[in-house]
Amino acid sequence: MKFIIRYSIKAAFYYLILLGAWAVGLIPGTALTALWAALMLALVNMVLRPVFVAVALPFNIITFGIASIFANLLSLVVANAIIGGLITSGFWAMLLVALAVMLLDDCIRAIRAAVRAGKTA
Repeated sequence: MKFIIRYSIKAAFYYLILLGAWAVGLIPGTALTALWAALMLALVNMVLRPVFVAVALPFNIITFGIASIFANLLSLVVANAIIGGLITSGFWAMLLVALAVMLLDDCIRAIRAAVRAGKTA
């Protein structure tokens, strides 16, 4: 049940990010395409991203965390490949979306940690 709730929350936030990127013209397609991409991106981020982050850990140490952006970019590329290339728009646009996704994930993690700390106090 926790997985479904976390998946739904992440998919909703990713949809907002992708909808914003679509609204400013960073990614092509429609709002429905952004929804489909958000669902796949949430799934890829919850299943494969921990593996990508683990593989990128030595590079993260060397580059002071910059490699984690590319781990997010890789998960965005995998999600794009799963949905058939519906959000392909170029490297820089994908990098900006990956950066936004990374910042959002960090915010979600901080909120979850604050809620957990509040429950135990």
